[in-house]
Amino acid sequence: MDSFTNIPVLIYDDRCSSCTLFALYAFKYSRNHIDCVGHYSKEGQKLRKMVFPPDYNETEMFWIVSNDHAYGGRSALLPLLVLIIKGIFKAAIKNKISHGRNIPGQCFDNFTCNDNKFKLKRLVNLLRRGRKLKLTL
Repeated sequence: MDSFTNIPVLIYDDRCSSCTLFALYAFKYSRNHIDCVGHYSKEGQKLRKMVFPPDYNETEMFWIVSNDHAYGGRSALLPLLVLIIKGIFKAAIKNKISHGRNIPGQCFDNFTCNDNKFKLKRLVNLLRRGRKLKLTL
């Protein structure tokens, strides 16, 4: 569970195929410099309890947890872009394979994920909502 103190973590909805694909591309383009954790995975549930307030619904958007902040939704797009750019330059310098990183898995609920209205709703919510939380660990 110390992974989010060493490297940035992308927390995504692992029950949504669009979100899983988004996390896979973020992982790929950052050259494995982002750790990806699903909201509903065992590690994700532990991380959620550590990072977010008990009465907060963090599953409605993806999150970038880096240093002492958690960026969600629209607020996470710029930090994600910065991490991808840093990953490209670090990969160009080192060009090594990272071991121990979480690679996004497959979606479990394909029925709602393949619905175009659902995908559009997720995209609109992503662009409409954003949140930044200060971590107190």
